[in-house]
Amino acid sequence: MLELPPKLGFYVWILIFFAFTYVMKLLILEPTQKLLEERANRTTGAQAEAEQMRDEAAEMQAEFDRKLAEARLAGSSAGEQVRRAAETSEQQILDQARSDAGRLVDEVRGRIEAESAQARSTLRDDANSLAQAVAEKVLGRAVSS
Repeated sequence: MLELPPKLGFYVWILIFFAFTYVMKLLILEPTQKLLEERANRTTGAQAEAEQMRDEAAEMQAEFDRKLAEARLAGSSAGEQVRRAAETSEQQILDQARSDAGRLVDEVRGRIEAESAQARSTLRDDANSLAQAVAEKVLGRAVSS
């Protein structure tokens, strides 16, 4: 039956609940939020770096196009032999630009994959240690993993 005013035990349970909530916030919620924020910052940083490398590759392509146009103009006025030399040079520049762009993209992908794997590993380790700590607190004894 409901008693008014409630017994002292009721107030004690309310205090225990708020203390538990505060402790869980300090031990679980805040570290998890900090870890997720750091992960987001690392991912965003890698994406920004990849975008910068894409911009550099686009600039290299524009420079290549400009040089290619210049080479074609010079080649058309110099005759067939000069034109052939320009086409060879064009192909070499194109191959080099493609090689550089491919290398940059592969390098960025590798970095992103490595950072993602590292973040996953860190999160997995933190989750395991956090789960073990919570289990030990709940059970009141040491728990082996």
